[in-house]
Amino acid sequence: MDKKDFFTEHNDVFIDNNLVYMAKPIYGGWVTCTAHMCLINKKRLVKIAKRTEPKQRDFGYGVGYQNMRIDDLLEVPNLMITAVDKHYWKYLHLFPKRTKLIIHDPTELKGKENPLIPLLSNFEVITIRETVKTLLKEKYGVDSVFMKHPFYKYPKTNNPSDYFAVSIARIDFDKHTDLILQANKLIKDPKKRIYLFGAENRLYVHHKLQDLDFPTYWKGKYPKKLPLSYNNKDLLNDCKFVVDMSIIKEDGGGTQYTFLEAMYHDCNLILHKEWVEKGNIFVDKKNCYVVGYTDNVAQEIADIIES
Repeated sequence: MDKKDFFTEHNDVFIDNNLVYMAKPIYGGWVTCTAHMCLINKKRLVKIAKRTEPKQRDFGYGVGYQNMRIDDLLEVPNLMITAVDKHYWKYLHLFPKRTKLIIHDPTELKGKENPLIPLLSNFEVITIRETVKTLLKEKYGVDSVFMKHPFYKYPKTNNPSDYFAVSIARIDFDKHTDLILQANKLIKDPKKRIYLFGAENRLYVHHKLQDLDFPTYWKGKYPKKLPLSYNNKDLLNDCKFVVDMSIIKEDGGGTQYTFLEAMYHDCNLILHKEWVEKGNIFVDKKNCYVVGYTDNVAQEIADIIES
């Protein structure tokens, strides 16, 4: 597949909308998606707060946002909710019918009595992966509009990365970071081992990564700016491999921002087959390397990196 197919800057689904971020996380795909949309459409970004503030606050990635009372927010035209979590469900019934709402992944629909599900019919629902679009239709009877991940093609630098291989995903259960650290034990050349960048789930670190030299390879969160950087050096420019072992129940097949960042910087992408086989976008040895075909995934990762 031609790489340009992955980098859709302008999309009629969202280009004229003022954006609302209704979630607690300050890192991860929801934040990155919202930032890329803002950088493309140059419209207002708002968060719900107890009072309306005239000043802009820093959202990250060169984007500002404004805190607004819900009453003031509802007077803003052409609203689009870029993400919503349980802390903001109580506001959803107040939005005008057919307000646009992005559903990113199945975890947002978890729970037998999830109050978000019956409210979806009030919105024009947008999904960013075909698997989630199918899930919404088949399991909940909700129609949605599919939208490729918006990607702002930011200027790159000539500043080379200090790393041969990295993971830039969250450190978490569904990211299977333990497989990456197991691979590091098998990679003989220390310069080719995989370093981790991203916010950590401390519970996951405690239970899964204790004996895998996690402190040696984890470099912490990278600053929320583009291009991704660490110690003021471009993290992905001239980096050879980006490893992402995402496996999410009832999701997969499509893109994530970690994948797009890797491809935008011409890094070799290593993915798990449990993600890849949910769709037809990624093809082994064509636009990525795929692992998970044996009982020793770590060895598969190590073999690709050292080959």
